[in-house]
Amino acid sequence: MFRSLPIYALAFITALFFFPNLSHAQSFQRQSKHCNNPDASVELRLEACSWLIQSGELPDKGYGIVYRLRGMAHIDAGNYESAVKDLTEAISYDPNRASNYLERAYAHSFRDYKGLAMDDYNQAIAIDPYNAEAYYYRAGLFTDRKLIDLAILDYRAAVRLDPNDSYALNSLAWLLAINPDKTERQGAEAITFAKRALDINPDDFEVWDTLAAAYVEDGQDDEAFDAYLKAQNIGGQDRIEMDQVWLKEKGYYHGNTNGVRNEASISALKECIASGCQLHSELW
Repeated sequence: MFRSLPIYALAFITALFFFPNLSHAQSFQRQSKHCNNPDASVELRLEACSWLIQSGELPDKGYGIVYRLRGMAHIDAGNYESAVKDLTEAISYDPNRASNYLERAYAHSFRDYKGLAMDDYNQAIAIDPYNAEAYYYRAGLFTDRKLIDLAILDYRAAVRLDPNDSYALNSLAWLLAINPDKTERQGAEAITFAKRALDINPDDFEVWDTLAAAYVEDGQDDEAFDAYLKAQNIGGQDRIEMDQVWLKEKGYYHGNTNGVRNEASISALKECIASGCQLHSELW
């Protein structure tokens, strides 16, 4: 999720100003530290942030930050309705902070309120058009709505703004390779983006799977086969079983789906590639 800048200094200075009593100031500093510590337990973060809000002594900007931090803690706890309430409060104090909308969109998505999430991503981008995360998550919503062209545009924006985001690179490569509109597929470009993702995260079997699909689209069957085997080697038995089940459902494989690679599953994979099929291409 999207973390704020530390508020320890702000909170401690505020505490000293409002609370000349040193012990109270120290309590304020301690609660500020817990509230803004993503490694602390959710319970501790919620308690500390609530203590700060109930103190009644934060400046307006401080309230905006603390409501946002408590909202993030609620998200981690799975309390998405409470998270939305706190993040809405944060927005009321600081309506020009893009991350407030990003966090609230995240909570909306968990509540399956995709329309509200889309509104918040749009607002975050309006405030900060250089926010790569906003484009990345909005692309996911466009994909869910089967608006593939718009999703690709947003993934392109995300990787342009953050060239080292392997997830965005992989997502872009995947849609370019398996676009349901086959006339819009870009196999060669998908290969480029998938390789960039592998430069960052070479042990992600999903990226190897994407690279394989891109090779299939580009007509490089041998390279596709090697990439699929690499994905299986990294993903292990679970990945092999997943591929066997898929190949069996598509009529290429007729053996056991036990996650043990065998000659029959290898032959099935080769036959699939030769026919131009891409494993799991319905997952987009």
